[in-house]
Amino acid sequence: MRKAIKIIKRTFITIIIIGLLTVTIIGLLILLSPNPPIESLTQAQAEIGRAKDVEAQKYAKPTIEAAEDLVTQAQFEWKVQNQNYAFLRDYGKMLQLTKAAIEKAKQATETSMQLKTTMHAELGAKLKTVEEKLNDFDENYAHLPLKGTTRQNFTTARLRYVESKEAFERGAYKDVGFNLDVASQLISKSVKDAHNYLSDYFSNLGKWRRWADETVSWSSRSNAPAIIVDKFAHKIYVYHGGKLKKEFIAELGTNWIGTKQYRGDKATPEGKYHITKKKTNRLTKYYKALLIDYPNDEDKQRYSMGVKSGLIPRRGIGNLIEIHGDGGRGINWTDGCVALTNKDIDKLFDYVGVGTPVTIVGSLRSLQEIKGH
Repeated sequence: MRKAIKIIKRTFITIIIIGLLTVTIIGLLILLSPNPPIESLTQAQAEIGRAKDVEAQKYAKPTIEAAEDLVTQAQFEWKVQNQNYAFLRDYGKMLQLTKAAIEKAKQATETSMQLKTTMHAELGAKLKTVEEKLNDFDENYAHLPLKGTTRQNFTTARLRYVESKEAFERGAYKDVGFNLDVASQLISKSVKDAHNYLSDYFSNLGKWRRWADETVSWSSRSNAPAIIVDKFAHKIYVYHGGKLKKEFIAELGTNWIGTKQYRGDKATPEGKYHITKKKTNRLTKYYKALLIDYPNDEDKQRYSMGVKSGLIPRRGIGNLIEIHGDGGRGINWTDGCVALTNKDIDKLFDYVGVGTPVTIVGSLRSLQEIKGH
């Protein structure tokens, strides 16, 4: 009996010792089992965040997407290893994936910043070029009565430029390029169309200068006053005895480039005319006025040919073209007349009379002289 009890005690003690050893061994295995590389995973996620802060999704999309995919793989590997016994887990692959993700994210950041720096310089230069084109158009063409399509293209170009500039200032370089290219193309087309329009108009320069020379020669021979209206300069030049005596700023018809062709076209005529009547008080609504003999024979012939060819409407040739007062508005506003301030029309009114020649030309200077090149 005593022997049996001793055996039981020994067995019990052995079991306890084995249990304690087992628990100790398991505990040691748990303590010595590898920890997941959480810090590396956190760093990879932080690097991805920094890359996104510099818009890597726009400028290094494949690289940042690769970094995000590596993080996803690392998280999946972590989940797989967590399903094993602690002492059987191996986080080596997870660590490799997170390190690769960190490198990819850093690469995305560097690529994005380099590309943005390059685009900043390139787009900044393009913005300056387009701005110079817009300013050139503003200076040389915007004040002219251009065709609707030419002005519309210019307006659209300016809007696209403004949108591009705002995007550039925000650093949204991807939004700059297309709008800026469209703006550049449209403004180039507007400049080309406007230049062709003016070049065609100035093909009459030789005729205009001949008319002016004939008028000044007449003034010299007759020792009498004569008027020359330079439409492009917006000036009235008054000669006497062939010498320039007075000069006034003039305002014209809203559609002043090109000669008058028919009633209602709001164009100021071009040709050699004479004053036929001096109007004051109730005879004119424009303070004072000098009526000229438009249309002359050349005007009538041009109108007739234009109607027959279908180039102009059959509305009548128009008349009642005057040099009158109520000007000084700073814009071309008349229906085809030449307007002066009341102070200037007083001076001109007293200086000329019925029969005084009035020669109206498109310009006395060439387009190259006007533009300075």
